[in-house]
Amino acid sequence: MKRFSWHYIRAVNAIEHILVKTWSRIYRKQTAKYTLSRPIKKGEKVVFAANHQTYMDPFVIFNAFPTRKAVKLMPVKFMTWHKYYNSKAKPFFYSSGCFPSHGDKFAGVEGAVYFLKRGYNSFIFPEGKRVKDGKRIPAFKGIVRILEEVPDARLILVKVDWEKRKSKFSRPKLYIHAFDAPKNLDKTDPDKIMDAIYKG
Repeated sequence: MKRFSWHYIRAVNAIEHILVKTWSRIYRKQTAKYTLSRPIKKGEKVVFAANHQTYMDPFVIFNAFPTRKAVKLMPVKFMTWHKYYNSKAKPFFYSSGCFPSHGDKFAGVEGAVYFLKRGYNSFIFPEGKRVKDGKRIPAFKGIVRILEEVPDARLILVKVDWEKRKSKFSRPKLYIHAFDAPKNLDKTDPDKIMDAIYKG
C-alpha cells in the first residue's frame, strides 16, 4: 500500500505538472529563476522552504521547474493547513500531494520527516500562513526541526511574488526564484531562513 501511494502521488504530480505549467503560461507572465550550486539528483532528499502569498503557491513553485528537473523531484508533498486538508476536498488534497500541518504521525514536522525518509520531497512555508505584499511575520521552528531530523536533506529556498491583477483579462507577472540556502546561513533560526528567502 505504501509503495502504491508513492507511485500514485508521483503519477498525479506528473499530470499536475503539465496542467499547472500550461495554466501559468496562459494566465501569467512567469519568470522562473534557478540559482542552484549543482543539479538536483534523482533520489536526493530536498526540502523547499518558501514565502507564501496565495493558495496556488505550492503548485506553481514546483511546476515552475523544467520538466526534467520536476521529474527528478517527484513524488513531492506539500504541507497544507490542516483545516483545508481535512475538509470535504481531502481526496483532492491527498491526490495533489498535500499533507496536513497538524494531526497524526503523517502531519506537520513528523509528516515531513516521514515522507523525506521514504523517497518524497517536501515543500513547506515556515511562516505558517499566507503573507501578502512581502510583509514579514515570525516563522515557526518546524523547518529547523525537519532539518535536524533529516540532516542530509538539501535545503532549497524559494521566493515567490505574485503581481496583482489589474483587470479581468490582464496577465500579471509571477516571479519564482529557487536557490540553494547560503553556506553561512544559520539553519537553527527560522527567521534567518525567512530573511534569506525574502532577499531572493
